[in-house]
Amino acid sequence: MSKELTKRAVEMLLNGATLVSDPCPYCKGVRIMNDGHALCVTCGKEARKEVETALPKTEQKSGNAAIDALDQKIRDLADTLQKEKDYEKQKQILYAMNEIIAIKEKLGKI
Repeated sequence: MSKELTKRAVEMLLNGATLVSDPCPYCKGVRIMNDGHALCVTCGKEARKEVETALPKTEQKSGNAAIDALDQKIRDLADTLQKEKDYEKQKQILYAMNEIIAIKEKLGKI
């Protein structure tokens, strides 16, 4: 998940976009819906919600255990975010995701 993609997703959520219950057809990531288009916060692909037939891609490992752990944490938080209904908790989860991205930047892996 790139920093730009995360920022875009956060901005969309703060501007009224909603989380989609169905996973991304490409990578099984969490998606957000805005104006009939779903954006995956993991792979960045956009699709109309009703037109999705692609096969999921295989998840690739970076070869660095710390980066892999941070990536997994972001995926876990994205899953939690999708299920969370409380706005304040959603903000906390998004904040945690941004902090993880900042750590990855410091490690030079974004």
